[in-house]
Amino acid sequence: MSIFFSVREAVEMAISTERSGQAFYQAASKLAREKSLEELFRGLAEEEEKHLKTFQGFYDTLKEGPETTPYNWEEAKLYLKALVDSRFFTGPDTAINLAREAKDELEAINSAINFEKDTLLFFYEMLEVVKPGDRDLVKKIIGEEKKHIRRLSTMKGKET
Repeated sequence: MSIFFSVREAVEMAISTERSGQAFYQAASKLAREKSLEELFRGLAEEEEKHLKTFQGFYDTLKEGPETTPYNWEEAKLYLKALVDSRFFTGPDTAINLAREAKDELEAINSAINFEKDTLLFFYEMLEVVKPGDRDLVKKIIGEEKKHIRRLSTMKGKET
C-alpha cells in the first residue's frame, strides 16, 4: 500500500521552509559586509515573503475533504513540521544562527544554495508521494524555488 501526502500537506511544508529561508536571508542581509550581498539577501528575504503569500494562497484555495485532509490533521501537522525541521534549517532560530556563524559572504551564499538545493530535492521527492492530480501544484512550488538558486549562483560567481 502506498502512502500519499495530500497537496495540502505539501503546501504546508512549503510554507514552513519559506519561513526558515526568510529568517536566514533577513539575518544574512543584516550581517553582510558588502552592499551587493546585503541587497541580494534582502531581495531573497522579500521573495520568500512573496512565496509565503503565494503558498498561503494555494493553501487557502484547497478544498478540505477526505481526499486532501488526513483524519487527524492536527497530529499530521506536527509530524510534517518535525519532518521539515529535521530536513532543513530546523526552524527560523537555527536559520538565523547559521547566517550569524558564516565566516564570510561566500560561506553564507553556499549555505543558502545548499538550503535551496535541499528544498528542491524535498519537493521533487514530494512529487512521488502526492496524488497525480496534485502534482502540478508541487511543480509550481519547485519553479519558485529554482529562481533562488539561479540568483545565488550568479552572486557566487561574482564572489569567487
